[in-house]
Amino acid sequence: MITFVVALSAVIVAGGIAHVVRLFVRDHRIQTQGRDIQVVVEAVRHLSSNDTGAATIWFRLSWQEDGATRRVEGRDTIPAFHSSRVQKGCVVGIKYLDDDHFHFDFDA
Repeated sequence: MITFVVALSAVIVAGGIAHVVRLFVRDHRIQTQGRDIQVVVEAVRHLSSNDTGAATIWFRLSWQEDGATRRVEGRDTIPAFHSSRVQKGCVVGIKYLDDDHFHFDFDA
């Protein structure tokens, strides 16, 4: 029984570490290979907040590219300090790698 508990604990820890590594690799790819795009916030909805005031939001963004309107949507947690920049109609910068890999770039 103890062997099972130790093995299960090791699998859980290894899975947690692998997930964190995957997130770091994804963010590094977006930062180094992504391109800077200015997008319009078409829609935004507050989903939750945490103790530090950061807000988890759902959003839909759009921009013009090659004569067509591109759109992406997703969820992200943004610092409270930047929440006023992500409102409907606002223009904000993102680092864009593809439709599934992008993040807000508030330093732009």
